[in-house]
Amino acid sequence: MNAYARRPIYRAARFSLALFPAALLPATLFLAAPLLAALLAPSFAAGATIGSETTTETAGKTATQTAAQTATAPDEPDTTDQARVYLGEDIVVTASRYDNEVHLSQTNLTRGQIELKQSARDIPFLLQDVPGVYSYSDAGNGIGYTYLKIRGFDQRRVGVLVNGIPLNDPEDQQVYWVDLPDLVSSLEDIQVQRGVTNSLGGLNSIGGTVNMVTQMLEQQPSGRATIEAGSYGTNRRVLSYQTGRLGKHFSTGLRISQLESDGYRDRSGTDQWAVFWSGRYEDSRQSLQLNFYTGHEVTQQAWWAIDEHKLRTDRTYNPQTYWNAIDDFRQPHYELHHEWDLGPNLLLKNSLYFIHGEGFYENFKDQRNAHRYSLDFYLGLPDSAAVDLVRRKWVSKNQFGWVPSLLWEHHGGRLIVGGDVYTFHSDHWGDVMLVEGFTPDDIPDGLKYHDFNGDKTAWSLYANERYALFGALTLMADLQVQHRRYEFEQNQVGNFQGDLRNAYTVTYDWFNPRGGLFWQLPDARWGLYGHVGVAHREPADNEMWDAWEGPDDLGADPLFRQSREVRDGSGQVQYVAWSDPIVQEEKVINYEAGVAFRGNTLSLTLNGYWMDFTNEIVPSGYFDPDRGAIRGNADQTYHRGIELGLRAQLTQRHLLTVGASRSWDRYETFLFYDWDGTVQDYSGNPIALFPQYLASLSWFAGWGAIKTDLRVRSVGKQYLDNTGNDDRTIDPNTVIDVSLFWDLGETAGLAALEGLQAYVRLLNLLDEEYETWGYYDPWGAGNYKLPAATRNFLVGVNYSF
Repeated sequence: MNAYARRPIYRAARFSLALFPAALLPATLFLAAPLLAALLAPSFAAGATIGSETTTETAGKTATQTAAQTATAPDEPDTTDQARVYLGEDIVVTASRYDNEVHLSQTNLTRGQIELKQSARDIPFLLQDVPGVYSYSDAGNGIGYTYLKIRGFDQRRVGVLVNGIPLNDPEDQQVYWVDLPDLVSSLEDIQVQRGVTNSLGGLNSIGGTVNMVTQMLEQQPSGRATIEAGSYGTNRRVLSYQTGRLGKHFSTGLRISQLESDGYRDRSGTDQWAVFWSGRYEDSRQSLQLNFYTGHEVTQQAWWAIDEHKLRTDRTYNPQTYWNAIDDFRQPHYELHHEWDLGPNLLLKNSLYFIHGEGFYENFKDQRNAHRYSLDFYLGLPDSAAVDLVRRKWVSKNQFGWVPSLLWEHHGGRLIVGGDVYTFHSDHWGDVMLVEGFTPDDIPDGLKYHDFNGDKTAWSLYANERYALFGALTLMADLQVQHRRYEFEQNQVGNFQGDLRNAYTVTYDWFNPRGGLFWQLPDARWGLYGHVGVAHREPADNEMWDAWEGPDDLGADPLFRQSREVRDGSGQVQYVAWSDPIVQEEKVINYEAGVAFRGNTLSLTLNGYWMDFTNEIVPSGYFDPDRGAIRGNADQTYHRGIELGLRAQLTQRHLLTVGASRSWDRYETFLFYDWDGTVQDYSGNPIALFPQYLASLSWFAGWGAIKTDLRVRSVGKQYLDNTGNDDRTIDPNTVIDVSLFWDLGETAGLAALEGLQAYVRLLNLLDEEYETWGYYDPWGAGNYKLPAATRNFLVGVNYSF
């Protein structure tokens, strides 16, 4: 047993006001007085009008809705005689979203639905009832590192927008939900668009887009406090307040959250805090809104799956045993949104943003080569020595962007033209913190053993037209051009010298046409639609490197066909420049067709899709603990599927919703060249880690002051590698959750308790033992799988004032 494996389990620092950025101090002081007044004056809070009006942006214009119109959420049925099943589906419509008149492969979650679903579990678990959406987490209980798939495509190919601004990391294209804990508490609504969506937002979305809008600032003062606790040491505390309209033009709001959990698995805990502040100025023609939100997470590493044999005896096992194996990261976001009503038919919108990310993760490494970590260079160790060490991998990232759009409402339709542009810079470096045989004083600030930079510039331009051709037939046309340029360079540090340094530049230019038709049938309840679209996606940074070796590994070369040595004036090699990457960009042509129905008590959508890929970037079947699944191109692949969304108002107080999908994901042509030169023909085999089916059923019922929500979710078989071997799969599973909500104010009939609600969530009620993700390791124990939590619970109290 190494010396570093016997320490007590790391426990992250508790939330402290001292952690607040200095920039937030003025906003905090500004809000403190009215917040304390509301808390210390219950008679005022109980009688206050909460959200008497909300403003909904409709295709760039504003329309005022009363609270009574927006309070009816699809998961909370309207009890009036005039109730229609789709009431409450209205969401904030922006340039990057579809409104309710566009019946494509989309699902809307309103604020009412979000409030019923939100808990300590992260946003991917909030969306798992949407057709085609699948979620899982490292810790097993939906907290910490969580992941989202749409139609089986991972987050690299799922675009995520917040207020029209991309959340995907430009370099590795991932979405790190863990960096923005409890963001759901500041969301107004969410639209999930499946498949190749419109160009608005500039994302390379293939599986779909998750389009989130943060909570709108209300006319009247309001606030909300939440306390939640549950299994595995889970705790969540939230406090939010909005000032309402101050004078004629200004409004602001603040939300503070703190969340912690030990996780279902061993050493999978997390400690997170977050803050969201928004301020808005508006007059009759213009509005200016500033959003600032950030968080800090310290999460124990649980990203390694468990081998199948160990899993049978210890489901919570974590192969990572080093006491301080943590991930420590923060990611502040700054957004500035300006809207200008130029006239009756023109609206100009500009959004500027800055995103900064900074943090590290730490690991113990046993018997590592001193030369590869530059310990011969710094400490004089023999270059062939094998030593135990602790290292940290650091990253610092900065992204500046601009998202403009101009909306023109013309005769017969509307046209939006716009684009996006951003610049991105990242610094990656590694420090050796401890070395066997040396004291911490010998390495006071760490030894930098690798250092590299990534720079990316990107822009896109688009024109998006919606036009009524004649009668009830509507044309949707979207044309986009995209440019991507990524530059990489290893810096001179330690043993990274001369021809052991690498650099490359890759450039991509694409044209992505998309279009569709929607036909409203004479019976206005029915509609038919069809859509076809083209999308491209460039390889992520870690897809440019070979299996098990990346840019931090001394002597590793990137996956390029051509190279040349770059020399200085004296003829010394400075670095090696590479060109012609082996892993190519992927291209998809996506065909969609469907039918939509909206009746008084029933609404449904049924659509089919066919996604034809060239050079799809897929898992090769190998896994690196630090880099994830090793990926490369497959020549031809296809993804076909059907999706169903149904909502039925069974009675005035009972609502049934169903989301289901079935997919066929196959290699049409794929010859895999293994590390030893052998060739495997995977043509016709299923693609790894695409669930064969997903189904979710929810029954929401109102029983006076008590409401219940019964949810049943079923997930089909997933293959762990590309062989199609049924012994290398994740078994299907079905999980049942039950939630109960109790309106204490309605029960007691007391004004002082108005707005007070208690809830209980029983998750995995039948104590199902199941797995969510994994891989096959031919050199290890074979199947490795990620377990999900068995029966667990969350209880909480919400107080709205």
